[in-house]
Amino acid sequence: FFLKFASPKRKNMTSPFTHNRTASGNDFLSRKKDVNQIAANIGNGTHTVIYEPPKTGKQSAVRMAVSMLDQSAYRLTDIDLQNAPFITDPDCRTDTSDILTYTFPKRKDTSRRDIVYIRNFQNILKLDNWDRVLAAASREMPSDGSTVYVITGSGINAMKYIFEVQKHFYRMYDRVTLSPIDERAVTEHISKTFLRVGRVVEQEQAEYIYDIVDGHPWYIWQIADICFNLTKGYLSNTVITEAISTMLYIHSVRFSGIMDNLSRYQVYFLKAVFDGIAKASSADVISAYHLNSSANVHRLKEALTKKEVLVFDSQDTPRIIDPLFRLWLERFYFKTEE
Repeated sequence: FFLKFASPKRKNMTSPFTHNRTASGNDFLSRKKDVNQIAANIGNGTHTVIYEPPKTGKQSAVRMAVSMLDQSAYRLTDIDLQNAPFITDPDCRTDTSDILTYTFPKRKDTSRRDIVYIRNFQNILKLDNWDRVLAAASREMPSDGSTVYVITGSGINAMKYIFEVQKHFYRMYDRVTLSPIDERAVTEHISKTFLRVGRVVEQEQAEYIYDIVDGHPWYIWQIADICFNLTKGYLSNTVITEAISTMLYIHSVRFSGIMDNLSRYQVYFLKAVFDGIAKASSADVISAYHLNSSANVHRLKEALTKKEVLVFDSQDTPRIIDPLFRLWLERFYFKTEE
């Protein structure tokens, strides 16, 4: 039998900014092209895979796409692999056939096309037999269009490993890369939301909130929400500074935990990336950052990608995944004495 550990549903707060719930309706900004692509894939029976950083709008985009479809013609099954090792039984025995039955359910209503939406797919890798599960899943995934899968994951490097390195589900899906949230749409939304209750935000202030977290929607709405609650008339720059400091304080335990989980050499390598070093394999960089050797650099890159701290692009250039974490490193951990 199965034990499904579902997160308790959070009640909608009074916040006018949607950092505490899935964005929908007028709160869903831009990404029209992405949503249309997901909806089109579902309509023509093409499986979709999306992997983006946590809290960047994957679920909002998928649900917006599903809402555009004729609801009488589709049936949605929502599966969350957040607690993947506990899917099967209390003894945590993840039998391949059991997890396949859970993740790839059989059709129940042949009069409608099934949409199976699987979240946190990267957690498949937490299973002892993940390689057998994925190999079997590749065989199980239907190709006749009767059931269409939308698979999302927040572990960018883990998802890349599944779909790009191991090449599971090869040529069986369309990868949708979410576009950045449009800056103009965000700043206008912030301005209009404040104006609704007689509060004023300058354009430059809204742009600063967007830029300070590199357009990360979850962080934008949290900062905007704090500013909203601290403002009675005109938003001041002092309030924005206080809101950002509050955000860094709220997330500091999580960020400290990330650093505590890194070895000394991993911290050295992260500092090199933080300093803008694109290639850390040169003798000068290895010496300056105490990285020991080029072989050690390779191991450090591998470790920091597995821990989802860094991501490397097609040119092997590293980037710190979380923009607020990078800001925390700048203001606290790697702060230089003035």
